[in-house]
This record gives sequence, C-alpha cells and structure tokens, in this order.
Amino acid sequence: METVFCRIKSAIFPINPELLKLKISYFLVYACLYSSMPYISIIVTHIINYQQLSIIFMCATAISTLGPIVTGFVADKLGIYKAIIIGAGFLTGFIHLPLLWLESAHKIHVAELNETIQLASGPALTSVVSSTAAAVPSEYIFPILLLIRILGFLFLDATLTLLDAAGLAISKKHGADFGQQKMAGSLSAIIVPLTCGLLIDAISEKLGYTDYSIAFYISAGFVVILMPIIYRLEIDVQKNKQSIISTAKSVIGMIDVDVFLFVEIFVGACMGFHLTFLSVYVDAELIAPKTIYGLATSCNGISAVISLSVAKPIIDRLGEANTVALGLALYSIRFAVFYFLQNPWILIATESLEGFSGFLGIVTGSYYCAAAAPPGMLASLNGIFSAAAFGLGRGIGTSVGSLLISSYGIRSTYLLLSMVAGSVAILYLVVYHLVLKKLEHKRLMLTRSEQGEATAQANGDSSTLKDDIIEVTPL
Repeated sequence: METVFCRIKSAIFPINPELLKLKISYFLVYACLYSSMPYISIIVTHIINYQQLSIIFMCATAISTLGPIVTGFVADKLGIYKAIIIGAGFLTGFIHLPLLWLESAHKIHVAELNETIQLASGPALTSVVSSTAAAVPSEYIFPILLLIRILGFLFLDATLTLLDAAGLAISKKHGADFGQQKMAGSLSAIIVPLTCGLLIDAISEKLGYTDYSIAFYISAGFVVILMPIIYRLEIDVQKNKQSIISTAKSVIGMIDVDVFLFVEIFVGACMGFHLTFLSVYVDAELIAPKTIYGLATSCNGISAVISLSVAKPIIDRLGEANTVALGLALYSIRFAVFYFLQNPWILIATESLEGFSGFLGIVTGSYYCAAAAPPGMLASLNGIFSAAAFGLGRGIGTSVGSLLISSYGIRSTYLLLSMVAGSVAILYLVVYHLVLKKLEHKRLMLTRSEQGEATAQANGDSSTLKDDIIEVTPL
C-alpha cells in the first residue's frame, strides 16, 4: 500500500505545468462522462424497449468502429489533435441534453394513452407535463433518440481516442508515466457519481418525482471548463506520411497485435455492457437508492486510481497478454456474482475490482500501442485500438447485451458474459504462450532494428524487449 501511495504522490508532485493541464483535462473529460452516462442509460430504457435499444447500439457500433480509425488517421495526417478534441469534447457535453425533453414527451404520451394524467402522475408530475411546451410525436421519439445516441458515441469516441494519443505524446515528451496521467480521470469517478447521486436523490425527494436533469447540467458545465485547458495544451506530434491503405496494411501485418486487438474487443464488450447496464441493473433488480449506486461507482473510481498508479509495474511484471487475461478473468468472476446478487451493498466490493479488470485492460492497450506504433502512426494505431475496444467491443457488449436482456433477463445475461469472458481469457493465454509470444519477439526485434536502436539481445524475451522500448521512449 505504501508503494501505491508513493506512486500516486509522484504522479502529482513535482508539478509540471503541461502534465498538470493534461491531468485536469482527463479529470474533466471523465467527470463529464461519469456525471450523465448512468442516467442516460436509465432514461433510454424508460423511453424505448430493449429491441429498439439493441438497434441503437448496433448502429452505434458501426459508427464507433469506423469513427476512431478515421479520426486517428486524419489527426495523424494533418496534425490537428487539439482542434478535434475541442470540437468533439464540447459536443459530447451538450448532445444528450435533449434526452430530458424526450423523457418529458414520453411521460405525456404514457399519460395520454392511459387517459389518467392526474391519477397516474399526481400533482408533481403534472407540473412537469404542464411545463412542457409541446410533446414530441410518439413516432418521432425513437428516431430522434437514435440520432442523439449515434452522435453522442461519435463525439465521445473522437474525444477519448485523441486525448489518449495526445496524452501518450505529452507523457513521452516530458518523460512521464502515461498511466499516472490518466489516473486523474479516475479521480473524477470517486467524486462525481456520488455527488450526482446525492443531488438527484435530494432534488427528487423535494420535487416528489425522479429528476435526473442536474446530472446533465453538471456534465455540460465540466465541458465548458475543459475547453480553454485543452486549447492551452502543447501537443507536438509527428505527421503520418503513409496513406490509410498503407497504414492498414502495416497493422494487419502484425499478427500478434491483431490477436491482441481481438482480445481487447472482449474487454471493451464487458466494460461497455457493465458501464451501460449497471445503473439499469440497480434500478430494476436491486431497487437501491441512487446514493448507493453513486457510492459503488466512487469505489470503482478509487480502484481505477490504484490500478492506474501501478499499471506500468504490473505490465512490466506480467506482460500485456497476461495483464489483459487477468482483467477478463476478473470480469468473469464479477459478472457471475451479479447473477446471484441480492444485497446492493455488495456492489461496493464488486465495483472495487473494476480498476483491475476494465481500466487496467484498457490502459494496457494504450501502452501496447505506444510500443508497437511505427513513427507517425500513434493516433492511427490508438484509433484502431479504440475502434476495437470502445467501438466494436462496446457495441457488441451493449447491442448483444440488450437482446440477451430482452430474452433472458439482466441477471442471466451477466452470467452468460461471465462464461464468455473466462473462456476468452483462457484461450488467449494458451495461444499466446504457444504461438504468439515468438511472433511478438521477432516483431519487436525488427522494430528496434528499423528504429536504429541498440541490437536486440539474442537471448532476451519479449517482455524485456518491450521494457527496453518503453525506457527509450518513456511514457
């Protein structure tokens, strides 16, 4: 524990102005995300059914898979990281505000359908209904919601993809550990969800009905504060001289990287499903106060801070492959617990492991991209990684998860994903140690040779070579 504290302290002091701005940027971006995302999921499931929800996530999967790849390539080609982050980040904070309008319109249609507005809503909800200038026609609610969610995924993916690429570049320039910079984003998970949960419970109790709007306004406020900080970041990156076809061929030719990205799809699927449907699970299955959910999410953030503060030592010790397999194994255990869970306070224990499953698995991918990326392809490879984890992976987790929930219920879906995560972890470990480790060793030797670094050690293993590469370009 003392080692963890020392690493957290070293991530803060001494203060480097550029790294401080990067930390604040991560804090605000993830604060925006943690403020509204749980309540976006709840509102959406109240407005539409799970079949319609699966359509949204399938469309979002295509957008989120292609979006980061194109965004990363364009950013590398033109060197415009900052402009894209500012534009996409600003829209991320405001794009979901119309959901509050759609929620009110849905309540009106439900009341009209039952022809009992006064009886069903009571005085409190009547005030909400009467304050709505005009209801959205019921047949337009789903198409509008579909558009909002697709744009939301597109802007969020662009923001996170390029912020990570910028973070890697800035960390490399200043000789800093990237995981410790990104740790600031997890600090927001300790503070923001609990604060939003307390505010929503307090405001809802006063109004007499559940009102999630404060979380959306806080999210937009964080983005407004973020913009000038991003503008003042000094992001120096090398432009990519290759075409998008050549860039794709370079990545496809690295078989061990391809398989690693394939496994990250499952990490993204587990993380995307859990982050999307945990609030729905608590709301529908445990019927717990939002304060308990906020407290559990804060424990999630504490776990992420600890895991990111020790991410590099863990990866150096275990290697990327074993670290990712560990994350999937932890997901398998946690998801199995959710099948049997009855006491909402157990969420404190399950969410305390999120840092060492999802967050550690994702940051491992960032380290892997930094070590494997050819010159001028940092954002491109990180975009492909983001497309795999946050695009295709998250899309599979949410869209397939929606269909499974509609057919088998949310508890059984957690159990099914538990079995999938455990099976993939075991299979990847077997394939890696039998085949991929040798391919990885040869690729890293070739990479060092191409970059003009010192001759690779003839008897060194792949993890040693990767450590040397990271030491040459510290993160």
